[in-house]
Amino acid sequence: MASLEEAIGVKLFLRSGPRVRLTTRGAELSGLMSNSFDAIEKLIASWKDKESGRKPVLLSISSSMAAHWLIPRLFDFRLAFPDVDLRFELIAGGVGQSPVRADLGLRRFPETAKAPPESHFLDEIIQPVAALDYIKRMGTLDQPRRNRTHTLITLSAHWCDWDTFARLAGLELPPNHKTMVFSDYSVALQSALNGQGIVLGWLSVTSRLLRYRSLLAASDKGLNTRATFNFILGDQTPVGSIAGDVREWLCAEVGKDVAKIGKGGRLHSFECHVLVS
Repeated sequence: MASLEEAIGVKLFLRSGPRVRLTTRGAELSGLMSNSFDAIEKLIASWKDKESGRKPVLLSISSSMAAHWLIPRLFDFRLAFPDVDLRFELIAGGVGQSPVRADLGLRRFPETAKAPPESHFLDEIIQPVAALDYIKRMGTLDQPRRNRTHTLITLSAHWCDWDTFARLAGLELPPNHKTMVFSDYSVALQSALNGQGIVLGWLSVTSRLLRYRSLLAASDKGLNTRATFNFILGDQTPVGSIAGDVREWLCAEVGKDVAKIGKGGRLHSFECHVLVS
C-alpha cells in the first residue's frame, strides 16, 4: 500500500494503529478498480462460455423472489434451457425502476410509467397471507379466534406497511396485535412459512407458495396498486438473444400459478376482494 501511494504521489489510506481506512481519493480509486476487476471477470467468463458452448444469462431480481419463486423451479428451467447458465444479480430490497445492467431484470413500474407490453410479468397485488397451521391456531384477520392475539409481520421502512394496506384495502386491523419487523422480505416470508404470523404477500413473489398452499390468504381483502412488475431486457442485451426466451418462460410460469390459484377457493387467495388504489 505504501509503494502504491509513493508511485502515484497521493495519500490513499489513513492509518490509526492497526486500523486502516480509505481516504476520499482512495475510495474513488477503489470503486474504479472494483469495476475494472468485475469487467475482467466477465470477459474471462465469456471466453470460457464460448469454449464450452454454454449461454450465460444474468438475471436481476430480488433476493426474496429468487429464494421463494425461482429457485424451486430451477429443475424445470434446466429442462427447458439445457444450454443456459442462469446467473443472478440479487437485489436485497424492492426492485424499483432502476436501470437494468443485467441481461434481464424484473422492475416495478408505477401506473404512470409505461413498459413494453411483452415485458409484463404480473400486476402488483398485495394480500395478507399466512401458513395453514397459523390460521388453524389463530383464525384469519376477518374471523379471528377468540382470546387469540394476531402477530403481524412487516418490513421496516417500506411504503406499504400494515396501516397503509389496511387504509387502502378497507381492512380493519385487530385492535390488539403483536408485530415482528424485518428488513429483508425473504426472511419475513420465511417467518410466515414457519407459522409465526401474517405477512403482506406480494403475488409476484408468493404465487408459487399460494399455488402449492404453503401460504394461504389470511383475509378476503387485497390490493391492486395499478403498478406492474415487468421483465426488462438490459441495455446491452442483443435483440433476439436467449434472454428473450427466458423472459417468455418466466412469464408463462407465473401465468400457470395464477391459473391454479384462481381455482383454489377462499383461503387459497385470489378469490378475495381486491381493491384498486
